[in-house]
Amino acid sequence: MTYKVILSIVVSVLLAMPVAGEAGSFKHVKTEADFLALVSGKTLSADWGSMQILPNGKIKGKTKQGKLVGAWQWNGALWCRNVRIGKQPERGTDCQKIGVSGNQLQFIREQGRGTAGVMVISN
Repeated sequence: MTYKVILSIVVSVLLAMPVAGEAGSFKHVKTEADFLALVSGKTLSADWGSMQILPNGKIKGKTKQGKLVGAWQWNGALWCRNVRIGKQPERGTDCQKIGVSGNQLQFIREQGRGTAGVMVISN
């Protein structure tokens, strides 16, 4: 192979790699107690709305599409939730991997294999 071909392959591989620090900057929250210490009595906000995760297993909040209600439970090292927005049907249970970085909480859907979303923790 020529130098240009090798350089082209290396550049292509580097461009396809995820940005360092994106997922790695969040520390995995592994226990229900640690999770509750982060969210209990707090509001979680994102561009789509806000929610509160209550210690009694309930979820409540507001979105642009209406009121958000739901339930949650801890399963192993995952946060499992089922929510409904407005008059829409329930979304179905999704167990998510939770990470924390400062005042940001990351939710990775489908047991940590799906898409990630970040919410800001505030009082």
